[in-house]
Amino acid sequence: MNIWAIIPVKPLRDSKSRLSHILSGDERAELTSHMLRHTIDVIENVISISRTLVVSRDPAALKIARQQGALTYGETEKQDMNVALMRAGHIAAAQNADSVLILPLDLPFLTVDDVEMVLTAAKPEIGNGNGGYYYAGRFMAICTDQNSDGTNALFICPPTGFKFQYGPGSFNRHLSEGERQGMICHVVQASGLEFDLDTEEDWRSYQAQIRSLVLNEQATLG
Repeated sequence: MNIWAIIPVKPLRDSKSRLSHILSGDERAELTSHMLRHTIDVIENVISISRTLVVSRDPAALKIARQQGALTYGETEKQDMNVALMRAGHIAAAQNADSVLILPLDLPFLTVDDVEMVLTAAKPEIGNGNGGYYYAGRFMAICTDQNSDGTNALFICPPTGFKFQYGPGSFNRHLSEGERQGMICHVVQASGLEFDLDTEEDWRSYQAQIRSLVLNEQATLG
C-alpha cells in the first residue's frame, strides 16, 4: 500500500499563539521548528509510509521540510486548512498514494509505535509482510486529543473525496464525515498522539515531562 503522511504547518512565528504570553515569536518559531523536525524524523522511521508531504505557506517551514527529506506543497495564499489538506490529498493521489495519514506537528512525544498503532488500526484483511500493510475497502482511523475534541491523527483511504473538518469539535465531525462516506471507522488511543502542545498548561506539562526524561536518562547513565 502506498501511504503518504501529510503535515500541515502554519507560519512558524504565528504558531502557538496561545503561548504568546509565555514565549516570544522567535521562541515559538524555534519550538515549532523543533517539533516539525521531530515529526518528520518519526515518520521517516515508519517503514510503511512512502513519502512525507509538508503543507505550508511559510518558506522557512518548507525549507526545514526539504532539509529533512520531505516533499513540500507551498500554499500561494492564506487559505483554510481543510482546503489545503484537500489539495494535498489530490497531490498524493496523483503520485499513486491510495491512503494518507494527516498528522499535526505539535505532538512532541510522538513515537514510531504511535504511528504504527494508527496504521494497523484499520485491521488489514490480507495481513502484512515485507514491512508493509495491505488493506481492503474504505476506512478511517482517528485519534483525538486529551480533551476528546480535536483530531491528532487521521488515516483515510482513499485520499480524495473526504471533506476535512479541522477546527473546534473536529473529532466528532470527522467521525460523521467518515460515516457519510461509508468508511469503516476505527478510534485509536495512544498517549503520544493525544498530547498536543497548545496551552500554557500543556507547556508546563511538556517541560515537566522533559525534565523527568532527562533525569531518568542521567540516572541510567550514572
